[in-house]
Amino acid sequence: MRRAARKKVLLVEDDVDLAELYRGVLRWSGFDAAHVIDGVSALRILDEETPDLIVVDMNLPVLNGDQLLREMAAHPELRQIPAIVVTGEDIHPNLAVEQAKQILRKPCAPDRLVSAVERYVRAS
Repeated sequence: MRRAARKKVLLVEDDVDLAELYRGVLRWSGFDAAHVIDGVSALRILDEETPDLIVVDMNLPVLNGDQLLREMAAHPELRQIPAIVVTGEDIHPNLAVEQAKQILRKPCAPDRLVSAVERYVRAS
């Protein structure tokens, strides 16, 4: 019997320790989780492959989460990828969070992140 392919999650987080925690728990939960530290690196990955979901921090170096979500919204093939925002920042009304399916506040418990990822990956 062939196993189903693992769903791909792209984690965009500049806090490497937090990213490794999230990445580890996502992998343990059955996801194929990749990690990059900024929005430019995320766009490079998105140019080559399409994850099933993206988890993005808003406060990133080089290209922040708001700019990344705006870039995704501007491209039909990227607009279809569900996004979860995980941030410690206040969300201002002019940010491009309409791309986000859910906003989780830091500190975010790993099990809460996994539950949100499972919900939106199954829905996609």
